Amino acid sequence: MADPANECFALRREDGSLTGEIKPRALVHRDGDLHGASHVFLARLRGGRAELLLQKRSAQKDSFPGLYDISAAGHLDPGEDFAAAARRELAEELGVTGEEPEFLFAQRNEYHGAFHGKPFHDNEIAWVYLLVLDRPEEAFTPEACEVESVHWFSVREILRAMRGNDPRFCLREAEFCRLLPYLAQKFGIPVDKL
Repeated sequence: MADPANECFALRREDGSLTGEIKPRALVHRDGDLHGASHVFLARLRGGRAELLLQKRSAQKDSFPGLYDISAAGHLDPGEDFAAAARRELAEELGVTGEEPEFLFAQRNEYHGAFHGKPFHDNEIAWVYLLVLDRPEEAFTPEACEVESVHWFSVREILRAMRGNDPRFCLREAEFCRLLPYLAQKFGIPVDKL
């Protein structure tokens, strides 16, 4: 894992292309510069229902500390492509290696708020990936400085939490809802039966 204090991001244009500028993470999130990220959702089918592995973010994170989030996610290192970042984040955050997540779609995300008394503007283009992997929670090896724990949730539980503004979750509803048809297709069940 890169040291957040020294981490730098390659900035991007709205079409996703690189601008050629590299900037420190803290300044990117202060200024709201557009940058890249990879999001990997781990899924399994249990009892005819789809489940997703969510990570509980470390309390030390600079954003959304202690909340449930995407299985594995992170920003691209300068010179790194989205697929390589997805594989790296799986290894770093969950200890999952040797797996190739499937690219699903690109998602434009924005968040404007504050954490730890500082403005935080996350303005990113994320490539969203899916990996079907049925392992018990204890088989994952979360990176302590990034991930406090992992937990399997049913898709229904997550939808209920998001629609009820459950403060324990920080998933973006638009991205999550775009994921559902891919899960339905992957598992061969209707979206409303996930």
